[in-house]
Amino acid sequence: MSEGFDLSELAQVARDKSPVGRSKMFALLARLFWRRGAIMKPKEKVMLAEILRLLRPKTLAEARMELAYEMAGSTLAEPELLRVFAEDEIEIASPVLFSGNRLEPSDLIAVIESKGVSHAATIATRKGPTIAVVDALARLEDPEILRRLLGDPEAPFSIPALSSAALVAMTDVPLQRLLAERRELPESIAEDMMTWADPEICETLNTRFLFDAMVASPQQPVYGQKAMPLPEAPAPQATTEDGGEIELTPSSMISALRAGNLALFQAQVAHLANLRMGLVRKLINENGGDSIAFIARAIGLRRDEFAQIYLLMRKLRTKAGGIGAADLGQALDFFDRTEATQASSIIARWRRESAREALTESEDAAPLGPAEPAPAPQEPEPTEPAA
Repeated sequence: MSEGFDLSELAQVARDKSPVGRSKMFALLARLFWRRGAIMKPKEKVMLAEILRLLRPKTLAEARMELAYEMAGSTLAEPELLRVFAEDEIEIASPVLFSGNRLEPSDLIAVIESKGVSHAATIATRKGPTIAVVDALARLEDPEILRRLLGDPEAPFSIPALSSAALVAMTDVPLQRLLAERRELPESIAEDMMTWADPEICETLNTRFLFDAMVASPQQPVYGQKAMPLPEAPAPQATTEDGGEIELTPSSMISALRAGNLALFQAQVAHLANLRMGLVRKLINENGGDSIAFIARAIGLRRDEFAQIYLLMRKLRTKAGGIGAADLGQALDFFDRTEATQASSIIARWRRESAREALTESEDAAPLGPAEPAPAPQEPEPTEPAA
């Protein structure tokens, strides 16, 4: 670690406890890290980065800024060293956050989560952001950052990031316009935007997704139709607050979950899949999402619609802000591997088993046999009068 480094100079600087002396020591250690980081052991890198963090508040901002500009775009500076500057005040962190260097996506996400909008706005200007970084930036729900990202064709957007952007765009017409132009925008979010977006944006979305044509098309066996009573063991009707029927669409199911109305969502699922409400509640409470994937396949949901429903359900059940990417990836992989015919067969089997259980329950609740009628009271026989 000390190869090619003047220890006497370091010892001399260490005796100077003034801000100037501490700035010189900070610069010596930072340049050592810069030159020799490639041959350091991982523990040495972590230790030296922590020493720099301890020195940082005691040094002059001008000295740190000079170093930040020197190593901002270096391909030799180790990520641990760059993190020290990326976590600094925004004036010092900006050149490191903006330039192309060896900062990892995990480093950028950590800075976004710890430093907030000021640092995130600079990270949003980096070229070629990863989908994980875009997700972290979108979670801040800052209009300026979202406008920057949506206007960058190289920024990859996931469905959760697009959903966050849509929430912010409700009161931001320029953001609506950028969102409507994104190639990744799924039909489900676009359909939801049709209920609140600016009329000009709605016209753009209608032209792109042909919503009017789909409503007029006879090739809509389920979605867009009124919920009809089922022939046997009907589920509760999906209704609005005033008791009227609602249209069963992927958008209405997603809207119910977004509003936190799990009961309405379950009622819609029960109608579309022709399943008992009790069974639907049981399936929804299962971990993993496999049962919901079967139902989604059987009733013809698209991949992006299933993803949104899965994310919203998990959020309602766990009361958390989000779930791990691995969980969503596993659920989508299962959905992709499930054939619609296979899912329909499984749903049909669930329906039969549920009906048998309901019949068994009704038989168990019934009396074992007809009750014996109580004997009629006997009238006393007349007696002969006494002589």
